[in-house]
Parts: sequence; structure tokens; C-alpha cells
Amino acid sequence: MILLPFIYALLAVFFIRRVSFFRLEGLGTWTPSLFFLLKVVAGTALWALYTYHYSDSTNADIYKYFSDSEIMFNALDQHPGDYFRMLFGIGNDTPYFDTQYYQVMDHWYREFDSNLYNDSHTIIRFNAFVRLFSYGNYHVHTVVMCLLSFTGLCGLYKVFYPLLKQWGRIPGWIIFLFPSVLFWSSGVLKEGFLFFGLGLMLYHFFRMLNNKQWWRMLPVAAYALLLFVTKFYLLVAVVPALLGALLVHFTGKRLVILKYGIVIIFYGVAGLLTDKIFPGYDPFEVLAIKQHDMLNLARGGTYLLSDTTVNLEKAWIAYLPAEKRAEIIPDRDSGFYHIREGNTFMAWSVMNLSDTLSVTGSRDTTRYTLLSDFPKANSMLDVKPLEPTFADITLHTPQAIWNTLARPYPWEGKGILLLLAALENGLLLGVLLFCILHASRISPERMNLFLFSLVFVLVLFSITGLTSPVMGALTRYRIPGLPFLLFAALLVCDIEKVKKRFPKLVRF
Repeated sequence: MILLPFIYALLAVFFIRRVSFFRLEGLGTWTPSLFFLLKVVAGTALWALYTYHYSDSTNADIYKYFSDSEIMFNALDQHPGDYFRMLFGIGNDTPYFDTQYYQVMDHWYREFDSNLYNDSHTIIRFNAFVRLFSYGNYHVHTVVMCLLSFTGLCGLYKVFYPLLKQWGRIPGWIIFLFPSVLFWSSGVLKEGFLFFGLGLMLYHFFRMLNNKQWWRMLPVAAYALLLFVTKFYLLVAVVPALLGALLVHFTGKRLVILKYGIVIIFYGVAGLLTDKIFPGYDPFEVLAIKQHDMLNLARGGTYLLSDTTVNLEKAWIAYLPAEKRAEIIPDRDSGFYHIREGNTFMAWSVMNLSDTLSVTGSRDTTRYTLLSDFPKANSMLDVKPLEPTFADITLHTPQAIWNTLARPYPWEGKGILLLLAALENGLLLGVLLFCILHASRISPERMNLFLFSLVFVLVLFSITGLTSPVMGALTRYRIPGLPFLLFAALLVCDIEKVKKRFPKLVRF
């Protein structure tokens, strides 16, 4: 079994060597294969970090969905029909599946659910499918995810490289070797799916426009659907960029900035009208609720459900913050929990979540079952809860973009991952400043791709910064935008100016 991931990695290299899609202009014959193998090494390093350094596997994303997938996969032996219904999401939303499988999983349901698609289902299903040939070997899952994300990165490279040829190997280094992109997109995480779906969607989209191959609308739609079920906000972020590119394509490449500006205004007006057209889907309310949920997760704590065998209508949920975990007393005989006398905690009715009260100096003798228990995040930002209004969201957007781009600062780098993220931020800001100082006027074609990238990055960084109050999470959630940000910087940077000022650097 130890040899199994090595065999699959070699098969992947053979596949990369044989398929013409992976022949990347500007890079050597063996370079794509070496970049892929480096991703496998990075994915293994991510596994080692969360296995030996951060050893709480119950809260590590690389294990949470992998463990839940075993429950789904085990149905294949006795109830194969159940397995395939869950895998494809057909006829599986019934009390039977809920009782037999989903309630046994730890992460099929969110801690805080919303009316948006639960993207945890996608990664659980991916792992349940790969188990068909991985025999439960985690590292095989790493190899498969690396191949998927590498494929998407190759698609992005093919989109940008034709306009960045003068930079030689640098575009390849950016997209395949930039530290956080390499690290987080190589593990058994949703980021691998994001790059796979985003890269191939944009590859087919621009091929469709440039070559008028309208049949490519089908793969564009398919990969857009993958983004929808993996991370919905990424699809929301890329749509205005796609609309801007379409407008430029059908109306000509004059006044490109104005056309993208029109699209942004249209997108903002559409957001204001969404709730009027589709009641219950106010995007500003969705952002505020998502931030509220993320704040609750970041604060940590324990959620308890009162004994529902008495009367479900009278049941309630009790919440105690993470620092009061010791005040929850388990009863080993019954499996229930009690709250130590004299405590203060929040409670609300199961039937009316808005009916919240604070219990002070409790003498509560209720029996509780444990709903969830998670630690406090170590890198919380000091953010104000959002109001679900256009004005409040707009007011907080600049700070959200900056937090996503530049945090953590060097003095905030507590822990190895945050320290490395702070160092990467210094590198990123340095590159951006260098390119801005050497910028010059660019052709309409380059301006089109520059604005496409900039619009995508700004919308993505706005969404992630507004909804994620934890610096550690931001360093992950922003990575789909980093290649676009760096490519945009190269598009406006005048290499002739750089050659005159730094001839040795250019030769390197």
C-alpha cells in the first residue's frame, strides 16, 4: 500500500507526458512533469503539517471530509444503490439517508446552514469516489487532487502566456511555484477543485471567443457548475469579469475601461434588485449572515441541544464560549452532558432561533446532547459585524480588500503558517509595487485581460475579506486570485524599462 501513491504519481506523469494539453509554450519538455511532482511533494508536506504539527484531526480540513467519505463509501458493500445515490445526489434527500449516513458524518451538515448549496458535499463525494481505487490510502487522494489542480493551472497558463511571452519563464514560476498557491492547491482540499474548474472554464471561454468555437460553451457551463457546487462565491466573483470580456468582444476593443465600468455598475444594480426578483435571496443579507456565521465559528465554543425526548417544541440550544468548555460535565453512563451550576450561557428555542436569552447564575439540571465543539481561532481580525445593506457593505469593502491582500502583517505572524503568509505578503506587495513603478501604456488586448483579472481579484478579495474574520482563513481563500493579480501586474509592467534599469535581473 505504501507503493500505491508512487504508482499513481508515475501514471500521472506518463499521462502528462503523452497528452498535448500539457505541452506548455515557453517551458521545457520535462518541466510540466517536474511541476506536477513538486505539487505532490507540497501536498504531502501539507498532510505532514496537519498530521504531526497541528495534530487535531477532527478540525483539520484535510481529514474532516476524507473521514466522512468513508461512511459513504462503506455503503457500497451492502447497499451499492445507496452509495451511487449519495455519490450523484439523486434521490438521497430522504429521512432514510439522513438517519443511516448523514447524521453519522461529522461534516455533511454545516455548523451554521444557509439557503446556499453546501459545498462540503462536493469534497466528501470526491473522496468517496477516489476510494474506489485508492483502497483508503490518503496519499492517492493527494495525487489525484494534484493532477486536477495542475490541469486547471495549465489552463490558466495557456490563457495568459501568449500576452506575457516577453517575460520568459516568469509566468510559469508565478502560476506553478508561488508559495501559497503551490501549497494549498496541492492538498485534499476544495482549492484543488477551484483551480481545476476555474482554469479550464477560462481556457475554454477565451478559446471560444478567440477562435469563435461556440461549442466550447458546453465545457464553460460544465466547469461553471463545478465552481457552483465547490465554492459559489468564486463563481460570483468571476461572472462580472466574464461579462466584461464578452462586452469587449462583441463591441470592439475601444474604450475597454468604460465597458468594464459599465459591467460593474450593472452588477451592483443587479445585486440591489435580486431580492425583488428572487425573494429571500438578498446578496447583502447573504454576506452579512455568512460573516456572522464565520464570526461564531472563529469565536469557538460548544453548542448543546436539550433532551428532545421530552418535547421537541420545548427544546432549546445552549451555547458556551470556548473558554468555558470545562464547565460542561459529561455523564459517562447516559452519554448526556450537564452545565455546571452557577454559569452564564446563551440559549434559544429550537423552534424559534430568534428567541434568544442570557441565562445568568444557572441552576440548570437539563440533560444535553453535544451538537458541536470547536476551538477559538488564534488569528481573529477585529471586525465589526456587517449590516445587510448596500451602504454598510460598500463602506467596509476597501478594508476587506486590504485585509485579504496584506494581512497578516509581519508582527501578526503567530505560528508557522501565519509567519510564512506574512513573508509572502511582503513578496507580493514588493512585486506589485515594482510593476507599478515600471508601468506604461498597454495595447487594448492586454488592457482587456488586465481589467478581466483586476475585476475578478477585486470582487473575490471583497467577498472573502467581508465574510472571513480570520487571517489564517484569508490566506487560503484568496489564493485563486493571486495568479490573476500577479499576471495583471506583469501585463502593465514595461519590460524595456526593467531591462534598462536592471539588466542583470532580466538576464537571470
